[in-house]
Amino acid sequence: MKSNIKNKSGYIICIILLIFMFTPTGQALVSAQRTIDRNVLTPGSETNVNIIMQNDNIKRSLSIRESIPPGWGLIRISDDADQFKANTNEWVWVNIENNTVKTVEYRLTVPSGTTPGIYNINGNITTGGVTLDVAKSTIEVTSSPGSGSSSGSNYPAITPTPMKNNINISGTPTETITVTIAKQTIAAPIETAKETPIPATTNKSPGFGIMISIGIIATIYILRKMK
Repeated sequence: MKSNIKNKSGYIICIILLIFMFTPTGQALVSAQRTIDRNVLTPGSETNVNIIMQNDNIKRSLSIRESIPPGWGLIRISDDADQFKANTNEWVWVNIENNTVKTVEYRLTVPSGTTPGIYNINGNITTGGVTLDVAKSTIEVTSSPGSGSSSGSNYPAITPTPMKNNINISGTPTETITVTIAKQTIAAPIETAKETPIPATTNKSPGFGIMISIGIIATIYILRKMK
């Protein structure tokens, strides 16, 4: 009996844990930030809007919908959404991974004849059955590009006139010196005469002939003795 109770208790605990795992919590599963390039516009002008979304949920679908003033134009520039609904200004991703960053960029155009004032840009994100609001942004429409400045003075503008000072500039005469350089005659290279060596003459001394004569006589004498 006790073993059956323990087994049933184990099953109940597992079921409770599974319920907590798959029950959506109240935490923010997605975060988004909208950036407007220029928030002061005139009728007929335009600006770019960027939205960066960080998904911290498990694999689920994601969609973002932008609410703009009636009559304003929205042109899709860049994103990787699976579907775009132009009639509701909505971007849809069928299935996204956890810890994924998604970026949306579009161009917003103010119609001609728009009344000057402050206009709101709203939006909301839906994921896993939870809908979150994107922080509101504002755009100011002015009648002219120069209006809306913080200058509130009613006095006429005074333009300062620069005073001319009496400046005497005394010039120093410039002397021009002309230098004439005479042509220098360059001497032709002097050819060096090559000396032809004269072979030296060997002077034979008179005793050399005498010695030869004595040698010949001695040879003849020896030959005769040998006969």
